[in-house]
Amino acid sequence: MKEAYYTRAMAKRVQRERQVRRNILLLELSIVLVLVLALSFCLGGFFSQASDLEHKISYKYYKSVEIMPGDTLWAIAEEYSDTENYVSTAEYIEEVKRMNSLKGNTIQAGSYLIVPYYSTEFVK
Repeated sequence: MKEAYYTRAMAKRVQRERQVRRNILLLELSIVLVLVLALSFCLGGFFSQASDLEHKISYKYYKSVEIMPGDTLWAIAEEYSDTENYVSTAEYIEEVKRMNSLKGNTIQAGSYLIVPYYSTEFVK
């Protein structure tokens, strides 16, 4: 009788030890997972800030341009617009027309247009 009790007690003890080892292993894995996630968030934030530093700031300026014979809004737009700040040349032309109160696409040689442009240089 005592031997059967001792055998069951030992079996339960071995089972508890295995369960404790399993729980410790799960705890260690959870800690490692949390550390990996924290490290990836930190590095992700670091790299996202680094890419922002590479982006140059551009300032919007306005310029008065004399219209020469043969000039068109399209030609002026191709000279002063850029793809970083305007989706298309047509969008730039619409802004120039709005700024200069132009109803159509006709411009007169000898007159002046105010055109926007962007530069990375800051002018005081």
